[in-house]
Amino acid sequence: MANKIHEDFLKMVGFEDDEIPGYLPEWRNASEKLGLGDEDVAFALQEWIPAHFEVQLRGVRKLLGCLIREVVDLTKANAYKREGTKIVYGIMPAITHYYYALKLTAEDRIYVSFPDYFLTVVMNALFHKLNPYLEEAEKTGVPYGCRHCALNKTRYAARRLGIIPSPDVNWIWGFVCDEGPKTDEFIQLYHDPTWKTYITRIPHDQPLGTVEDEVVERVEYLASQMRDGFQFVQDVTGFHVPEDKIAGITESWQRYYSKLAELYRLLASDPQPLSGEIGGLFFVPLTAPFNTGLEPMESALDTTIEEVKQRVARKEGIMPEGAPKLMAFIMPVTLPWIPKMFEQNGVGLTFGDIYLPSKKQLLPPRYDDPFMAAAETWLKRSSSINTGYRAQLICEKMETYGIDGLVLGFFDFDRWIGSDHRLLARMVEEQTSKPVFYIEGDIWDDRDYSPEALRTRIESICGIVKMRKE
Repeated sequence: MANKIHEDFLKMVGFEDDEIPGYLPEWRNASEKLGLGDEDVAFALQEWIPAHFEVQLRGVRKLLGCLIREVVDLTKANAYKREGTKIVYGIMPAITHYYYALKLTAEDRIYVSFPDYFLTVVMNALFHKLNPYLEEAEKTGVPYGCRHCALNKTRYAARRLGIIPSPDVNWIWGFVCDEGPKTDEFIQLYHDPTWKTYITRIPHDQPLGTVEDEVVERVEYLASQMRDGFQFVQDVTGFHVPEDKIAGITESWQRYYSKLAELYRLLASDPQPLSGEIGGLFFVPLTAPFNTGLEPMESALDTTIEEVKQRVARKEGIMPEGAPKLMAFIMPVTLPWIPKMFEQNGVGLTFGDIYLPSKKQLLPPRYDDPFMAAAETWLKRSSSINTGYRAQLICEKMETYGIDGLVLGFFDFDRWIGSDHRLLARMVEEQTSKPVFYIEGDIWDDRDYSPEALRTRIESICGIVKMRKE
């Protein structure tokens, strides 16, 4: 009976009938390590995933399967390390080009992952069961009342629980999050003295509204920081990555992003053909490297685009024609009940700002040097740039994609983005005259609020947006 539940689960997340028998032992072993019992898998199979994801689409099933394969691979990291594989971690948001370039160079001799992010996405988005990891961190030195980031808690807990080994190096990107580097320092001092970290930072010192990717000195500085960090990682792992590998990954990254932009253009159709949650999950390999490779996710994306095109042609939507569409700063992909609740109230929480490409972001980099190209790509991303430039890009995207309003918040735990959103809300509302809403909450962890607690707030927002659009 238990095996049947797990077999049905694998089938629902895109595994073919002929591969399930061979993969089932791997999945059973991984699910046990992750703390998922038969009842958790049954809940995901019978209730959670069907309620929040359009699994009738083959592309969506393949997408979920890619996430499952990646987290199963994560549970093998201890074995990889015992076999001599070099382990390189990172945290999001980050430029993933270098991790993919390492894999392209060293293949099975190196393992790359952002383990906290993949655990958070899979455990909460697909099973709604991240809490044991957060509680493990809170009872062993990271107090609940201090409102620490759930990703950092999860990284610490995963190490304490032995799910992940100590890396050869964790290349920390402190571009947005300044708690990430401090968490690694805490892990090293409090629990694991072998935990090794390299930190890449960039100061937030540009005047309000600076177009950062056009400031050559800014691009050069970031490129130099990336070059130094990547050299450190290569020295630690012993693998030299030719620059043409980075250039090749830059092309692959841009190709995937262009396809993702096509999906987002389809989501802007009326009626909206697919949940914005799916668009958010398809962005995951651009912000966190898949050790299992970018290609399976690209195949799932290709399939989804074709299926959604068919829906658009049939005028088939998940909501009525004319329903308003909103944009969040980041789609709350680990809490799929939030976009679903908007949809149930006749409004699409359709786009995430950091996912949705501006016109400039779709242009190829201006630089031949791969580090300069990667730096320019990063400085075009509105997750890291200063508030004034970010507001400009948000306003452009709202006009381009016909977005009816903006939802900010869900970052009240974050010292940088949390306060930044307050200013951003005022600037966007003044420039667009469209409604901007702020919801207190945590994008990763919903223990402090629930569908019942947030229902009235979301119903009110949806009512205002529908009234403003009439």
